[in-house]
Amino acid sequence: MNSFAHEFSAEQRRVLDRYTAFLGSIHTLIANIPVVFECRRHSGHALAVLSSDSRLNNVPFNERYLRDFWGCTKEVSQLCSAYVSELATFTSESLEIGKNTSRNTLLSQVDFNLYSLSRSPTWILFPPTDVSDLVHELVLRLYRLRAMVRQLKYTIVEVHDESFGLKSVFAKAMDHRSCQCHTEPTIVQELFRERRTQPFWDGAYSSMDPLVRGVEYKSGVVGLFHGLASVSMQVGVFLETIEMYMDTAIHELLTAERESKLRALNFKLAATEEQAEEFMAMLNDLQTWLRPKKRPQ
Repeated sequence: MNSFAHEFSAEQRRVLDRYTAFLGSIHTLIANIPVVFECRRHSGHALAVLSSDSRLNNVPFNERYLRDFWGCTKEVSQLCSAYVSELATFTSESLEIGKNTSRNTLLSQVDFNLYSLSRSPTWILFPPTDVSDLVHELVLRLYRLRAMVRQLKYTIVEVHDESFGLKSVFAKAMDHRSCQCHTEPTIVQELFRERRTQPFWDGAYSSMDPLVRGVEYKSGVVGLFHGLASVSMQVGVFLETIEMYMDTAIHELLTAERESKLRALNFKLAATEEQAEEFMAMLNDLQTWLRPKKRPQ
């Protein structure tokens, strides 16, 4: 697996943070457009109207998804560490049992109570009665973990997909005329006419001229949409790779569950643990990258 440094960068993280902040500013931005229309009307211009767009409805949800994304990823990463630790312990114990028995020992002859997993306080379906049941419990835990990873992927895919519609709504609104009798100034230009209607933006402007600022703001936000598309696609592919490792680990455990000899079981467990270490490392890298930065004191 590639090192974490080659997966995501600080600049990509900044894009994600800036897009999240932008989503949080959209409600105020849209609410200020009627203010611009009224200002133009009071100046003697014909009142303009901007029709509502349903593609704005999910903006608050997408903002919340991104703000909660690190916490959700951390939760998955912590559960993954616990499950992989249980798998490692189970594998180690099984190898130790194998050293003390014949290489052809049947699983039906192995006391499942020799495994510490047998003393787990919780079970996903039912308490085990033999070694195969213990292996099945490990399978179920990986299924649960994979479902959580899929939810992370669906979240980032949804934000990515809806960003295209939002980009269209934003561009249309900013280019809309600010009065019915003139094609210019546009809404984005007039928003910078007064301090109370200036959009939130963390970028630097090259001029105090509201016309220049309007152009630079719109250009900056459009660039942010492009950056978000790239980052979200990469995160989605990263999560798909994690899911691929999980699928392989689950397949190995399912075949291990059907083995009749301890030696064959141990071979499958070793292969499963190798896959588990890969997806656990990737999840840890992802949640480390997403961890909120500490604010300076």
